[in-house]
Amino acid sequence: MAVKASATVTLSSIRDLQSCTRYYLLQSSTLSPPAKPTAKPPGGSWTTTEPSYTSGSTNSLYFCDLNVFTDGDFAYSDVSLSSSYEAAKAAYNKAQAAEGAAAQALSSTECIVGTQTVSTNAWTGRASFASLTDGQVILYWLPYAGTSTAATLNLTLSGGGTTGAKNVYISSTTRCTTHIAAGNMVQMVYRAGVSIGGTAYTGWWISRALNDNTYDRIRFNNAIKAKTAISASRLIVSDSGGYYHLGAGLGFHVDKPILWAVSAISAAATGTNNYLSYPSCTLRNNAGSSWTATQYATLYLAGTLAGNVFTVASENWLTTTPADESLTYISLGYMYSTYQMYFYPEHPMYHIVGGVLKAVSQIAYEATVKAEDARTEADETKQTLLRVVRIDSDGLHVGDNQNTNNEVLIDSEAVNVVTGGVMESKFTGSYIQFGNYQLRRTADNGLAFKVKEG
Repeated sequence: MAVKASATVTLSSIRDLQSCTRYYLLQSSTLSPPAKPTAKPPGGSWTTTEPSYTSGSTNSLYFCDLNVFTDGDFAYSDVSLSSSYEAAKAAYNKAQAAEGAAAQALSSTECIVGTQTVSTNAWTGRASFASLTDGQVILYWLPYAGTSTAATLNLTLSGGGTTGAKNVYISSTTRCTTHIAAGNMVQMVYRAGVSIGGTAYTGWWISRALNDNTYDRIRFNNAIKAKTAISASRLIVSDSGGYYHLGAGLGFHVDKPILWAVSAISAAATGTNNYLSYPSCTLRNNAGSSWTATQYATLYLAGTLAGNVFTVASENWLTTTPADESLTYISLGYMYSTYQMYFYPEHPMYHIVGGVLKAVSQIAYEATVKAEDARTEADETKQTLLRVVRIDSDGLHVGDNQNTNNEVLIDSEAVNVVTGGVMESKFTGSYIQFGNYQLRRTADNGLAFKVKEG
């Protein structure tokens, strides 16, 4: 029986993803989440550009993806809330909350008005709290400026007792002196037994409103040793034993810096509140209550210099009019009044030369120039001599160095005259030649005259 074969062909259609587009919708957080779009494009407030977070915004950002297929069909993903936008909003709100909390702490900080009635380092005031505890923060109004002595604060408590004088610091272990001008409100925190550099400290630390007007001064921040007791607001100098007040007749070492002492230092103690340069130096503290000088002039320290020791003159040792040519003058600073000086950071030395006050460096420079000129002149003279005097193996030639046809030749035997290249012996050990004549010495030490032979 014959069998007839048959074949079946199956056709299929494969659908692929053609594109994917993300859409964003920004709306109020109080609204319900948006529904999944049904149209292409979605319309409404949906956009393909992602909005950035605006500070303070309370909106919420949603997104969904539009998937388009090769057969023309499309579909949307579920609508999702943007986590990055929510994170930015949360961070902003947290920062605002922290700022608000900090402001509310500040608003409850104790405000204390200083009760002192003169400029002093002993600050006082009345507090509403009954006891002083570690971490207490206050706002303190300074009615009068502090002095050059380190400040303390003694508060009267609500119960009538006092805290006792507590040190006031401006930073780390640096005590407050004249850093804050009168009429300033400063924030302070009290710390008890806090360790700084391995040492325990107790006191008030100022955290703001400092007088940072220090551009016109240079502090010598390392410790110096006092040879004798040093008072505040003095020019001080040093020898091998330490620092002391500058004064008439005293000697000091010029290899040690001249300083302005802002704070007092006890004898044999050390101090760090000293300056290489400083405004408002009252020189009457060193020179006497009636001392004056010329305003708007440079002030000089007069004395003598021997080695590295400068001995201050006994009279007129601070002067704006140097006149004594036997003295050395050290520039100290600018007199902005008749007794107050801006202290210079450097102190060059001067001498009066020919009636003119000149810096030692200028004198040295001019001496160097003169020495160089003298050396050049000597070299020129030497070159001139070399053209008229020459020593060779045959003797000393006197004449033109460039022409040996006309010269005088001196050797150990004779003086010879060369004229036109012809040499004649004018003097030898036994005779003197005069043209064709010779004057000879005889055996008995007499003289004989004869005609030259040949």
